[in-house]
Amino acid sequence: MLHIGLTGTNASGKTSIVKYLETNGFQSFSLSDMIRDELAQRNMLESRENLIRVGNQLREKFGPDVLARGIIAKLNTPRSVIDSIRNTSEVTALRTIPNFFLVGVDAPVETRFARAKERNRIENALTLHDFIQLEQIENSKNEAHQNLDQCMAEADYQIYNDGDLNQLNEKLQAIIEDMQSRIRLTWDEYFMKMAFLAAERSTCRRHHVGAIIVKERQVVSTGYNGAARGTKDCLELGCLRDELKIPSGERQEICRAIHAEQNAIIQAARHGSNIFGGTLYCTHSPCTICAKMIVNAGIKRIVICDEYPDMLNLAKELFQETGMTFEKLPMPDMKIHVLK
Repeated sequence: MLHIGLTGTNASGKTSIVKYLETNGFQSFSLSDMIRDELAQRNMLESRENLIRVGNQLREKFGPDVLARGIIAKLNTPRSVIDSIRNTSEVTALRTIPNFFLVGVDAPVETRFARAKERNRIENALTLHDFIQLEQIENSKNEAHQNLDQCMAEADYQIYNDGDLNQLNEKLQAIIEDMQSRIRLTWDEYFMKMAFLAAERSTCRRHHVGAIIVKERQVVSTGYNGAARGTKDCLELGCLRDELKIPSGERQEICRAIHAEQNAIIQAARHGSNIFGGTLYCTHSPCTICAKMIVNAGIKRIVICDEYPDMLNLAKELFQETGMTFEKLPMPDMKIHVLK
C-alpha cells in the first residue's frame, strides 16, 4: 500500500506527476473535486480564484480538513495519488492513511508563469507580477484557508521541477523507490497477501481462493480450494460444474473441491490448533455453508477482498447475529517489495 499526496505551487508540474503515477497503477484523487462540485451547484465559473475562494469557504464552514475527509471516505485502493493539498489540516488528516507520503513540487516562478500561459491558465494574471501577486492569497494566515508554504514545509519529499518531463519522471521514480524502502505492510495487508499466496495452490478451474486463520498475529492454519486429500482434482478431471453449466455460487454439492475456509478450519482441527477467537483472512467472501462453519468454529473476525456470488443475506445475518466483525479491504499490492 502506498499513497502519495501532492502539494505545490501553480504550474509546477503536479498534473504531469499525476499522469505518470496513473500509468504506473496509481488511482488519482483531487481535493479540489469537492470544490468543483460546489462551484457547479452555484453556477460559478471554474476559475482559479473561485476555486480558492469557495475552497476557503468550505473549510470555514465544515472544518479545515473537510476536503481531505471527503477523499479518505472514498479511498478504496492500495495505491493512490492525492492532488491539490493546500492546508496543513488536510495534511494531518491524510497522514492517518497508512504509508502516506507528502511530496512538495515547485519550479522557478518564471518557468511556471510560462507554463501557465502556454496552458492558457493565467486568467487575471496577465503579467509575471500579477501571477506572483495572485499566489499570495494561497498563503493565508487563516488556519481555515490555503497555506501552501506551510504545506510545502511539511512535505516528506521535495521536487524542484526545473527541467524537462523526462527529468521530472526520473526524480519522481527515485522518490518512489525510496518510499518503497520505507513502507511497511499493515497486519491486515500482511495476512491478506498470505491468503492470496495460498490461493496459488488452488486446483479449481473457476476461482482461486485462499484462506488464512490468524490468532494473536500468528498464522494458525491455511487453506485453499481443492479436491479432498488423495483424490483426483479438477485440473486432471475437468470441471463438472462447467460441463453442466451451473452458475457460480449455486449447487455447491456438485463440486469436488473443498472451500478454502473449510480447509483452513479442517487443517487446524487436524493439527490440534486452537482457532477460537481468531481472525479469518480470505480472498473471497464465504459462502453460506462456510459462514455457518466459521460461526461454529468461534472465529470472531473475517477480512475479505472480493465478493462471492453465494454471499447471501443469510450469511450476513449470521455474522450480525453472532456479533462477528466482517470487513472488506482493497486488493493488496501483489508485488513483493524488499531491499536486496
